[in-house]
Amino acid sequence: MFPDLCHLHRQQDLEVDTGGYGGITDITVVSDTRLLAACAVLVVKVMLVDSQTGGTVAQVTLQANPYRVCMWDNNTAAVTLQGQKVQFININGDSLKIGRSFSVNGDVCGVGRSGDRLVVSYLSPPWLEVLLMDGRVMHTFSKKAAGRDVFKRPLFITTSTDGMVYVSDADNSTITQLDMNLRVTRTYSDPMLQGPCGIISVSADQVLVCSQANHRILLLCPSTGVITSILEQQDGIEKPFALTYSPSQRKLCVVPAGGGGTIQVFQQP
Repeated sequence: MFPDLCHLHRQQDLEVDTGGYGGITDITVVSDTRLLAACAVLVVKVMLVDSQTGGTVAQVTLQANPYRVCMWDNNTAAVTLQGQKVQFININGDSLKIGRSFSVNGDVCGVGRSGDRLVVSYLSPPWLEVLLMDGRVMHTFSKKAAGRDVFKRPLFITTSTDGMVYVSDADNSTITQLDMNLRVTRTYSDPMLQGPCGIISVSADQVLVCSQANHRILLLCPSTGVITSILEQQDGIEKPFALTYSPSQRKLCVVPAGGGGTIQVFQQP
């Protein structure tokens, strides 16, 4: 049964202490009580956050600005860093430790995990790769094979349980669906889809998207292509940038652009 994502109720915001500089660039669920937040600009770090209070449980300083973060397994997260690198973070209970890293082939940004592979996006030029945990390239997106310029600014990536890849393109205002060989299977667009940023697959046929320029959280049904607005400005949504979802807690967490350490929380009934 799919989660009912059309009846979300706003809860008290979490205010994460990012040190007074910069803000959260991405978040992901670690457990029922913990979130992992990447913070960039003057303070470059990853923080383990209490998902009930917003308090900092642990943090580690990074060598460069973190862009995106995803869980590799229950004890490891992958973070893309400015300067052509993917950094792994080891999570042991309530402690964080810098793990191994590997260099990549460009200005890496988005990251998602499917099975034993990572899917990453690059900004300049805009393209994608499928990587193993040691950085070996398994597949590369081919503009020639696609027959067109598919991407302009692929900021975020998510992967679904059925092995599909979804990429939000902020400049194209599209969501692109690909298989794990990086072959384009479908492109989604809609007048409501403006400046899409954060994206998360909730189920095989439910994908949530931050429509930043339209101040909305959208629900995409890949099988039908239907896009529905589920949260808007009247619900407190303003320039949503990143988001994550906890199935067990039935909670959606949203990070506004330029919001510093604010995480908005929405609860399903």
